[in-house]
Amino acid sequence: ICSVPGAKFDIMERVSYDYNWTFKFTNKIIKDVLNMGSYNYLGFAECHGYCADAATKATIQYGVGICSSRQEIGNLDKHEELEKLVARFLGVEAAMAFGMGFATNSMNIPALVGKGCLILSDELNHVSLVLGARLSGATIRVFKHNNMQSLDKLLKDAFVHG
Repeated sequence: ICSVPGAKFDIMERVSYDYNWTFKFTNKIIKDVLNMGSYNYLGFAECHGYCADAATKATIQYGVGICSSRQEIGNLDKHEELEKLVARFLGVEAAMAFGMGFATNSMNIPALVGKGCLILSDELNHVSLVLGARLSGATIRVFKHNNMQSLDKLLKDAFVHG
């Protein structure tokens, strides 16, 4: 990669003649390759343009942080603005926004469900969801991955047996 990792970026071409054990650069640069290999596939981390300008303005106004929870770093007007915007978009009374990451699932699921609740969980759920479910104290039933018959059986069993 030889440019900023935006939605598209430039790469330096290389070739291999030994089934990818070694590589040789060809000195050719391939321009505007679609970026599907990072979390920046929308191009928000580019150095110029609307997102960069907005990020600069927000950094000057709000500073930078460690992406901690509001409980740790406080509540900002931007948090409330985002939640109102999401609620309006969804057509609901209110919405709650969280930072993303492992702790979002593992620490917030126990705040939403607990003893006496039932969680139906896909067998291939991310470990953060699994941990959050376990920490909640709720009853957990696992269904086969993307298998609606397996999920249906668990739902029917929950209605019949409680």
